[in-house]
Amino acid sequence: MNNLRSNAWLLLGVLVVMLSLVGCESIKTPTGTPEMVVPTPSPPLPATAPKPTATADSTPSLPGTVNLWLDWDPVELKTLHKAIAAFQENFPEVTFAIVYYPQDELRLAFEAAVIEGNPPSLLFGPASWGPELWKSGMVLDLTSWADDELQATIDPIAWRQVDYNGALLGLPVERQGMVLFRNRSIASNAAATLDELVDAAQRLKDDQIVGAGLDYGFMYSASQLAACDGDLFDERGDLNLNNQAGFCWLRLLMSLRATGHVSFNSEDDLILFETSRSSWLIESTLEAPRLAQVIGFDNLVIDPWPLYSETNQRLAGFVWTENVYLVTGTSPVDLEASWAFARFLLTPEGQLILSDPEGAYHLPSLASIALSDGLQAQMTASLSSGVAMPLHPDLSLYIEPLEGAVRAVTLQGATPELALEMALKKIDQALSDSGGEE
Repeated sequence: MNNLRSNAWLLLGVLVVMLSLVGCESIKTPTGTPEMVVPTPSPPLPATAPKPTATADSTPSLPGTVNLWLDWDPVELKTLHKAIAAFQENFPEVTFAIVYYPQDELRLAFEAAVIEGNPPSLLFGPASWGPELWKSGMVLDLTSWADDELQATIDPIAWRQVDYNGALLGLPVERQGMVLFRNRSIASNAAATLDELVDAAQRLKDDQIVGAGLDYGFMYSASQLAACDGDLFDERGDLNLNNQAGFCWLRLLMSLRATGHVSFNSEDDLILFETSRSSWLIESTLEAPRLAQVIGFDNLVIDPWPLYSETNQRLAGFVWTENVYLVTGTSPVDLEASWAFARFLLTPEGQLILSDPEGAYHLPSLASIALSDGLQAQMTASLSSGVAMPLHPDLSLYIEPLEGAVRAVTLQGATPELALEMALKKIDQALSDSGGEE
């Protein structure tokens, strides 16, 4: 689906104007987009950061430069400017250098810079990058830096997006995820159970309204395993679906199919909702501001996920985070400054700046923070009961076979048992072909 963060290079001219900090910050933007060929190095051992001597609230005597790379859009960068200004009230000696890359070029440029020996000190990127960057030794393990007090302030699901195999890969500065949107100009009430959702959607069907348009691609459907008391992977990282929970999951999706129109990884569900032909939509929180503008702020609401009567558990959406990573090879003085700024972004002050409804509109990772925007409050409440997106190194190899199982059951009439048996065979073959774990 669409991402609110545009990659268009026409934004670059705007960035310098919006983010010039006199005497304390430089903004660097690539002058072109040359194709980068990144050699594959011998992977170093994962690095562990030394314990810092300064934190965001310890001492104002902190020199150093925060060299930050990201892919944020102009509105987000303007908000970042405000966060930097607030941070520098306590740490005026810290300077900033910010480099912007389009979303689809940031990681490639970062990995090339690490190999060439001139990386940033901080990298903003999705949680899905963390395991590979850490295993390759490009980002630091922050376990010795973060204390129990820090962890206690962060939403537990968000924390799982940086906690990997005993290492702390970064800090989660923003929550994102899948929620259940409703157009209350069509459906006036939330559905308490899946059966109520199906009944309401069917009653709303007419020549124009399809009931509910749903996407059954992996990102939208796999998380519903939570309603069957299941986890996609077990503690060893093995697929955990060829069991009663997996069969229950496919039966649930078959029941939900009766709400209306089902598609796979298309824009159909989004178009139906935006044109007021669908009453419910499972979609990313990143789409919320645009959806509110399209159907009307008073019409858009995020519902609690309904209960599944077979298990008396709620459906749920995947939750993931945007993380800040501290980069291997950063000088000690710059590392101290970068850690202090990363920690500031996870203080109530930093999180409120980033969540400004008139600014970046990020959803905070802190477990408890008062938000003035009603839609943001609804989204954070929904994400707090969501499912952590798996940080599995071979996740991409599982997606197509599992989507095939969902398609076979919901559209082609296969039994859950047969569909999962076929999916597991395809996954085993994909893992074997790739050299991954079977």
